[in-house]
Amino acid sequence: MSNVIFQIDTDNHGTVDWYYSDQEKQYHTSWIIKKKDLRLVGKWSAESKKEILSELMESIEIDNQMIKDHNNKKARERRAGKKL
Repeated sequence: MSNVIFQIDTDNHGTVDWYYSDQEKQYHTSWIIKKKDLRLVGKWSAESKKEILSELMESIEIDNQMIKDHNNKKARERRAGKKL
């Protein structure tokens, strides 16, 4: 199975291709993405990789917050159902 490749336009490094390390998890609705889950395509210096991943995580953080809110809502509903 080949990796699904995404792109991000960075401030200092132009357009960078990247993908998720776990191709199955990317389809889970409750998955909170971490830096370790992201892989960059191509060779990058350690400093450049750190900058790119930080910028990528900034753009993903909005989605992560929506997922956290959704997970918390489901958990509250589950706990409220047990109290009845």
